[in-house]
Amino acid sequence: MIHRREFLALSAAAAAAAPAESQTCDVLVYGSTPGGVTAAIEAARRGLKVILACPQKHLGGMAASGLSTTDAVRPQLFGGQVAEFIRRVREYYQKELAAKPDEYKLIKEGWYYEPSVAELIFDQMLAGEHQQLRWLPAHHLTSAALQGNRVVSADLETPAGATLRVAAKTFIDGTYEGDLAAAAKVPYRVGRESKAEHGEPFAGIHYMNWRTGQQIMTPDTGEASPAIQAFCARSIFTDDPAQSVLIEKPASYAEHLPDYLPLLEDFAAGRVKSWSPGTLLPGRKFQMNGNIEALTSINIPGASWTWPEAARHHRRRLETFHVDHVAGLMWFLQNDPRVPSAISKRLAGHGLHKQEFRDNGNWPWQIYVRQGRRIEGRATVTQHNFTVNASTRRTPTVKQPIAIGEHSFDIHPCQDRRFAVDGFMEGVLWYPRKAFGPAQPGQIPYGAMLPKTLDNLIVPVAVSCTHIAMSVIRMEPVWMTLGQIAGLAAAEAARQRTDVAHVDPTPLPATLKIQVDPYA
Repeated sequence: MIHRREFLALSAAAAAAAPAESQTCDVLVYGSTPGGVTAAIEAARRGLKVILACPQKHLGGMAASGLSTTDAVRPQLFGGQVAEFIRRVREYYQKELAAKPDEYKLIKEGWYYEPSVAELIFDQMLAGEHQQLRWLPAHHLTSAALQGNRVVSADLETPAGATLRVAAKTFIDGTYEGDLAAAAKVPYRVGRESKAEHGEPFAGIHYMNWRTGQQIMTPDTGEASPAIQAFCARSIFTDDPAQSVLIEKPASYAEHLPDYLPLLEDFAAGRVKSWSPGTLLPGRKFQMNGNIEALTSINIPGASWTWPEAARHHRRRLETFHVDHVAGLMWFLQNDPRVPSAISKRLAGHGLHKQEFRDNGNWPWQIYVRQGRRIEGRATVTQHNFTVNASTRRTPTVKQPIAIGEHSFDIHPCQDRRFAVDGFMEGVLWYPRKAFGPAQPGQIPYGAMLPKTLDNLIVPVAVSCTHIAMSVIRMEPVWMTLGQIAGLAAAEAARQRTDVAHVDPTPLPATLKIQVDPYA
């Protein structure tokens, strides 16, 4: 088996040996999210020459950057590389935690994991295809060239600042943001649709009492909005003195302090009585996520709105802003004398874990981009795809289904606490008992990954859907499944000497042992 260090050396050597100006391959995948990784691996396993380029230095997107509790309400519905990844995680911990049964229980049979373990597994999966697959980390897309209805090449800025032009037969956009599709002039949407556009009951500006599952009606409910749900820096903390890195007061603390001060009123009123460092993982690690119920958490509603269309350097500033928000919040809770002593004592001694994100100051390599651009495709997924029809007693069947979206409607606040109504944040759509909410498993059509006007570009992450539908689709197992289908479609297009838009997708899921009918 080739391990991470050897694979990095092989990738670097391959990149150095290639011409500095251009490279050619069968498939270019841009984006190292789990969906991008599965696409690249599947295409390589089918014999294609693949280049996986990504702006990050690390593989695995959010699965390797703090999202350590996989969002799957019904794990049995996932096959393909999702099942392979989970199996590999489980086997890793079976060895590492053989003498620690209580810690082994924390991994939930492989669906929960440390970020470093997720990255290790992705590294190993990618390394297994090193003869067919070249990985180019820290390469930033700058442009894409078109000829008619095809993408012919993409320009990447290398870590050294040079331009690398990659020509390919098939292009796969594996980014959360839909960056390659946007560079190829694919029409897209970012904000929230109105209720009237698709007849989605939950669309538009939205207030919900998540305790009862009922909407709070206001005069503006249902209107379209540019606001999208909050992002956060999904961080890993520990109370292990031997592994803890002290959280320092960020230089920008004064800028963020106004966001924390309303918590003092929440403490005094009894609205907030405790504060958890997060979900417990092996190794005394805690994963902290934005709290969908709270008026103040590590989420920053409003700061995400410009992210999908932002340029590289603006995104970097936004990343820093999100990380500083978490650092400042933890410092505030641990050190401000106005914070109740019970909360300060609960968090005392918690610091960043020195074994996670070691080349980034122990902060996540990327922030949690819950949604980016959404292409306008040959099919569009809406809330109705995940809503049971009263007459058929099932969610709708679609033309050419290639995956199942199976999560609950799950949207974090879109506007900050100043816009809360009766203590509930605007934009939140959430059901504590996920399996019993109105969202039920529904089919995703192949056409949702296909831009209307380009035949050799396929987009498995920034798919064609509404804001509400994305709240179900945006879970990594779904994106991994769509990515694997995209990789297989690229292989079929090569075999048939056509483009992915003209491939019959009907047999693809069965080939990969991927279920497409939730009622089968």
